[in-house]
Amino acid sequence: MTSQNLEQQHRDHAWKTLGLVKEHPQVKAWLQEAEQHTAKPALPAHASRSAKRWIWAVAASIALVAIGSGVLTYRFLAIQRYTTRVGEQRDVLLSDGSRMTLNTNTTVSVRYSDARRYLVLEHGEALFSVAHNAARPFDVAAAGTLTRALGTEFNVDMRGTKVTVSVLEGAVQVSTAAETAASEPHSGSTDIGRTHAAAVAKGQALEFRAKEQVLVQEEADLSRIDAWRTRRLEFSNTRLAEAIEEFNRYSSTQVVIGTQGLAERRVSGVFRIGDAEGFLYSLREALHIEAHEAAGEVVLIQTRD
Repeated sequence: MTSQNLEQQHRDHAWKTLGLVKEHPQVKAWLQEAEQHTAKPALPAHASRSAKRWIWAVAASIALVAIGSGVLTYRFLAIQRYTTRVGEQRDVLLSDGSRMTLNTNTTVSVRYSDARRYLVLEHGEALFSVAHNAARPFDVAAAGTLTRALGTEFNVDMRGTKVTVSVLEGAVQVSTAAETAASEPHSGSTDIGRTHAAAVAKGQALEFRAKEQVLVQEEADLSRIDAWRTRRLEFSNTRLAEAIEEFNRYSSTQVVIGTQGLAERRVSGVFRIGDAEGFLYSLREALHIEAHEAAGEVVLIQTRD
């Protein structure tokens, strides 16, 4: 086959591909924008026709990007990413009526198709309130786990090598899955690719420990989830080390323990997220410690009685 024939074959394939996607809303928007920027009344008719053919050729090239293994898919046109900074929270209404609330320092990507709703918790914590649609599964991937729900409310919290899924309403299925946050699922796939799976009901939680590759079922800490949704931190006889870890998630200034033995002290109280002054004041009064600021952090030191 000559190079000229090969070029013509590629061109014909591009136009055929464009015919499949030219009605897609995003492609239409691109074409309209391109025509607005290139349309010039003073151009000769033949030049105007050439400009339009160039526009459609560009659109055909874009359409080719959406071809994978000979099967057309629109999922790449619909990927959206939502992010919060440290200390920030965000409510998002998704196109199907589902809602998600992102906690501090969180990123979620949303990849919808006609057959599946696929979301990836890249890092952080998010609460999902799912609009029921049995024909269109709602899946959330997070560090080696896949949580599937048809109509429910659940929270996914990723910390280091652990992922905790807590159910507030309804039920979900959590799997250690072949499709992880780094994979790109087929748009029409409804197979979770599970290796281990467990059902989680309202009030329950499932913790996936990546190092041990195990799923551990436990009672959901619903009070903690309810607290962060209303920008509060609640501690009830909590180890100081755990309380500080939770506080540090919302603050650019990190609190560290400088005296051995302080980590096991217990604290209780309700604090407003971001209120470092109130948090440190309570620790000083309750535990009789000092807080020293140095190099962008606050060091807690046990005072002598």
